[in-house]
Amino acid sequence: MKNYKMVARLLAAALLCGSLLTAVACGTPAEGDKENTGKETTSTGASTQAPEQENNGEEVRKKYYDTLEKEEFKRDFTIQVLNNRKTEFLVEDYTGDILENSIYERNTVVEDDFGIEIVCQVEEDYLKVNNNIMLQINGGLDEFDAYMGHKYSFTTCAQQNALYDMASIVTMDLTAPYWDQACRENLVMEDRNFMMTGDINPYSMLISACFAFNKDMHAELNLANPFELVDNGNWTLDTMTSMISEVTYDLNGDGTIEHTSDRYGLTTWMMDAPFSLFYGAGGMFITIDEDGLPAVTFEAEEVVNIYEKIYRAIITEESYYVTDSNLYDTTYDVFLEGRALFVDTSLNKISNTFSNMEEEYGILPVPKYDKNQKEHLSFVNGASPFIMICQTEKDTEFVGTILDAMAAYNYDNVTPKMFEIVTKLQTARDPDSSRMVDHIIRNRVYDFGYYVDLNVTNLIKESLNSGKAEIASGMKSYRTSSERAIAKLIQNWSKLS
Repeated sequence: MKNYKMVARLLAAALLCGSLLTAVACGTPAEGDKENTGKETTSTGASTQAPEQENNGEEVRKKYYDTLEKEEFKRDFTIQVLNNRKTEFLVEDYTGDILENSIYERNTVVEDDFGIEIVCQVEEDYLKVNNNIMLQINGGLDEFDAYMGHKYSFTTCAQQNALYDMASIVTMDLTAPYWDQACRENLVMEDRNFMMTGDINPYSMLISACFAFNKDMHAELNLANPFELVDNGNWTLDTMTSMISEVTYDLNGDGTIEHTSDRYGLTTWMMDAPFSLFYGAGGMFITIDEDGLPAVTFEAEEVVNIYEKIYRAIITEESYYVTDSNLYDTTYDVFLEGRALFVDTSLNKISNTFSNMEEEYGILPVPKYDKNQKEHLSFVNGASPFIMICQTEKDTEFVGTILDAMAAYNYDNVTPKMFEIVTKLQTARDPDSSRMVDHIIRNRVYDFGYYVDLNVTNLIKESLNSGKAEIASGMKSYRTSSERAIAKLIQNWSKLS
């Protein structure tokens, strides 16, 4: 890898101008006027957007990597990575892939600037990573500097006191915008951060909930410009529902609506819409209290109000809602065949499945609850990768320095290409969607209850799957079971050092 460093540096410098232009295009949607809805909606996602500076009347994102103090360590940086996400760290040459080329350039620059060699060990799944961490703990070993984890690393390794608190590492600035602030604030126990993500994990950013819409069908139906709706604060659940109203249609006239031949206003499935729409509307079941502990804070009325809007969009308007995992692919087939106006999805699914779509599509954030909600919020599901450090790590300052450098470099040079990465295009041909993508990845949502598998976080899914129009009656039992589970979790955690 060292032989390519000078080439990588030159290319990285050349790409800086393109990255800057992309960053300039990625503006923040304007907040709309307040609606008299009687519901004050607040954001539960912490924006990781950097402070912006004026440059000849234009706003640009602040850059961070060049401001970091460099140090010649002359040693390896070893990390265990998941096989299906290994190219976040393990790329040995230019491949032609936009993301992989960017990571290769990141590796060569960081290696050169800090005098290190990045060494990766690939594991097939998170269970093996978890097991390896416990082997380190039980043997008092320090064979790896960092690990790529998973949702269930938090629920297992962290609760066994196997992970190091990254918030305590002085060489990691977890408050910097290149670390996901919503993750930092919501996946904690007593203000300790055992797993983190952000720009260092591009695949994590790709696992952000979003919508896509069929531009051709949108034009045929003469609907309002959805990008303008986002900009003026009007892209809400009610607006989306009104747009899909009566779009579902029996195209072949056989008297039944079927996914194989007919048209839908919205297509989605049970592991997307119940979560993306609920969290996108500002819902949250478990939050972190002033003592840094998880607490059951949801209000039944708020959950009911959000659910009623989701129910109308999914059930009342006859959206194509897939509850059979064997039919998962049909969720996207309907949209890709040009027979759905909207699809509820995530950025990684667009990247993986939309490349062969013949009709033009646009990318949007998830609709807000109403105009009072300040930001569009993007749910992050459990497939997201996270960075972890083992409790037995002997040189946490070295590890923190390198992780911070990787994250800062990605923020400056990799993330600005996110739209091209999502669409697999070498140049952005849809500036509206491009800035939507930037907004989507900067307002992400993490519910502590979801990441420790509390049953309450499945309430919306279970209710939609059974077609329930009313969920208030079951809220008390969900709250009681959640409070008991959280109390037990806190009790077990208090026994840890």
